[in-house]
Amino acid sequence: MIPNMKFYVVTIVAIFLALAIGIFVGFTLDAQNVMIGQREDMAAKLEEKFDYLRSENVDLKKEMEALNEADSQYKDFINKIYPELVKNRLSSLKVAIIETNDDYIYSGIGKSLELSGASVSSIITIKDKFLNEDLLLSTLNKDNIDEDLNKNNVIESSMSDLTKCIITGEKSETLDSLIANDLINIVGDIKEPVDFIIVAGGSSSEEDANNVGIIDKRIIEFSKKSNVPVIGVEKTKVKFSYIDEYKNLRISTVDNVDTVIGKVALIMAMEGRPGNYGIKPSSEELIPEPSSIISEWGEILWILLRT
Repeated sequence: MIPNMKFYVVTIVAIFLALAIGIFVGFTLDAQNVMIGQREDMAAKLEEKFDYLRSENVDLKKEMEALNEADSQYKDFINKIYPELVKNRLSSLKVAIIETNDDYIYSGIGKSLELSGASVSSIITIKDKFLNEDLLLSTLNKDNIDEDLNKNNVIESSMSDLTKCIITGEKSETLDSLIANDLINIVGDIKEPVDFIIVAGGSSSEEDANNVGIIDKRIIEFSKKSNVPVIGVEKTKVKFSYIDEYKNLRISTVDNVDTVIGKVALIMAMEGRPGNYGIKPSSEELIPEPSSIISEWGEILWILLRT
């Protein structure tokens, strides 16, 4: 029996289909082999990279440990020579510290000043309610108030009177009223005149920061008018800095007075080396340039700080 045309067509199609399937299967197997090879190669490279990073991390940890050890040694060295460095540099100087708000405490610098030979006569803290004009007016002795005194100038007037009392050591009815009504806090003796005023600023709220032109400015201007040196300080970490405002009022500043370096800068500036010192963008130098009268210990410390 002779096959018909349909049989030949089906046979040819089957042959080509089988070839196509074979080619596809072969290509797929080959592609899989290629992909497996690529994955193995990628895995090897990743493993090599991880080994490198692991090794690098170990080296970095060792470097960090060495740096921390060196840093600890420098700190220990500085803390030990620090008392010798500042000893008797401000001999017999009487100082008053005025904290212009109660956000930050600056009593810690008193010990450094005492090491330098200075005596901190008093630390005065201006409390937040000092800025309440109505409360301030009601607490002052009305018989002792000028006729033109009102809500617009009672804070400035009271601040000037308080600064005068701090500088001269003289008492006043305004001072007594401020103390009696807990508008200020005084630690120490305010009955003796002082040779130097330290204004300690910086605030934790924007509202208090806006008061620098009312409180701090009045202290600085009155001190200058009375020919009493004044310097502005604040801690390294304050939410709102006063240093730029102090600079505008043309006084020396130290913006890291809570550190050993800042305390050295404070004492050197008070010794007679005006400038703006610290670590913030507003500073001009870390500490004052040492002069020939700096001791050998001071020169060593300076070299360490500059390296």
